[in-house]
Amino acid sequence: MAVLTMDFHSRELKMNTLVCVAFPDSVRIENMPLSQRKVLWLLHGLSDDGSAWLRHSRIEQYAQEYGLVVVMPSAGRSMYCDDVYGQNYFKHIADELPEYLSLVFGLSRKREDNFIAGLSMGGLGAAKIALTYPERYAAMGSFSGLLHLGPMVFALNDDLMKEFAFMLSALEDIDNTPLNPTALLDVEKDKNLKIYISCGKQDELLIANYAFKERADELGIKANYVFEDGTHEWELWNKNVKEFLGFVMR
Repeated sequence: MAVLTMDFHSRELKMNTLVCVAFPDSVRIENMPLSQRKVLWLLHGLSDDGSAWLRHSRIEQYAQEYGLVVVMPSAGRSMYCDDVYGQNYFKHIADELPEYLSLVFGLSRKREDNFIAGLSMGGLGAAKIALTYPERYAAMGSFSGLLHLGPMVFALNDDLMKEFAFMLSALEDIDNTPLNPTALLDVEKDKNLKIYISCGKQDELLIANYAFKERADELGIKANYVFEDGTHEWELWNKNVKEFLGFVMR
């Protein structure tokens, strides 16, 4: 695989930002341009950046196996929200980056060619983006994701309230805010979206995943759930992303 690290100026973030892109190298590209390949948008967690999946998982190997393009953007500690002290991370990843990489590399914008997934905070971001725009993605994956904002309310202290001030208004109406993935579930809109949810049984975010499942079940929205022994750890997420790709590519 070839790996490209790009640093470019983003209009939505008003600054330079990093994105890593993995794609077949000259030995494996087999005369099939990037425009004809599936694209996985893979989002990082709260303490990482766009290089995390490359450093901590075997995503390059899995991308090679399926002939994928994998896009790994950086989102800081934004919770994949807009108006984070003047920066729009949701719009950056949902709108600006696909548009830009389509122009630069010819990446497909077809729904059937695009998947989005992430771990922890990235699971939150992947779910928010896919459930807001299900017409853009064939599948969504969340690995130990914050799929309901309830646990965040109980964890808030003075320091966290200052850091995540951009989310405080949303926490006042958790069941209806578009920042909460569970609130975005819609049986009609999501009928063609393949959903994969995984979380370790010893993970403190398991309760958020159960809340998402309960709401999805109420609405009759089908998803593939994997709840198994494990904590908030890369060993589990590496396994999850491999299983997610098997789930969506078969």
